[in-house]
Amino acid sequence: MMNNKLQKLFNIVLCILLVLCLMQMNTMNQELKSLRNTMNNQYNSIQNSVNAISSNVRNQMEEANNLLTDSGWSTGGLNIEDKTAILSCYVVPKEYSPKGTAAELICNDKAVPMQLKDDKYVAEITLPLFEDMKISTVQFTENGAIRTQQLNWHISPRYDMVPSVYMYHSGGNGYTYRGENITKYYDGYLEIDVVHNGLAKNLKEAEIVTLLNGVETMRNTLDLEEINSNEDTAHYRTEFDQKMEVKAGDTVEMYMTVKDENGWIYRGILEDVEVGQDGNHKYTHDGFPAEADIYDANGNLLFEAYKN
Repeated sequence: MMNNKLQKLFNIVLCILLVLCLMQMNTMNQELKSLRNTMNNQYNSIQNSVNAISSNVRNQMEEANNLLTDSGWSTGGLNIEDKTAILSCYVVPKEYSPKGTAAELICNDKAVPMQLKDDKYVAEITLPLFEDMKISTVQFTENGAIRTQQLNWHISPRYDMVPSVYMYHSGGNGYTYRGENITKYYDGYLEIDVVHNGLAKNLKEAEIVTLLNGVETMRNTLDLEEINSNEDTAHYRTEFDQKMEVKAGDTVEMYMTVKDENGWIYRGILEDVEVGQDGNHKYTHDGFPAEADIYDANGNLLFEAYKN
């Protein structure tokens, strides 16, 4: 009897010791996790400090090696008839001789001379409005020695000076089926978003055009309502409700055109689809809202959005 009591007491004490050991192990695990987190935080802090020091040293070295104290460019001088713009560039070298140092920009791999004016070397370049230019470097030549400074300027006057126009349909757009007879319908709104790009132009004379199997079947004039506009952007909207009879295998293309006050025409694709039976339609163009192509008043293509 006494042995049984001692055995029970021993088991109880053993269980208590086991629980205490488990509690201590759990405490040690928590302390170990906390220590690990502290070490990770300290490591990250040291790593961030090292990266910051490296970045500062690199920036200081680049600044020390930079031949220039200032540089820049701007676009202006828009010529609608010639479809050109003026690119104005300047650089300010740290060291130069007013009478002995010549400077030139390397523009699309061609050298363009610069002139010294008010302690700056300047150049004005006439650019085609819808072509890009890369100015890679500026070169200084003095007594036969050439010094070169990287610039890596990428200039796109089209996006600096010509509005970007995006067109899309919002609302219902679908099909109803009656045997082999299919009705394609639209309702809701036609929407136009405009990013002025520094050149606000009023839009007018909007049309919606529908082609069935490549043949124009509908052309309707639209009354645009300007809403939510400011100096940077504009939004136009008009109600739209249209139905047309189609059959499987037909192609339907729909686009919208709108003119600005210069007579330029913006043309955006709204839909380009091959009609299928039972909803299996093939969409050739699904990049909505679509940036509009741009044509001049004579119908000549100036800018093709999906090749840029």
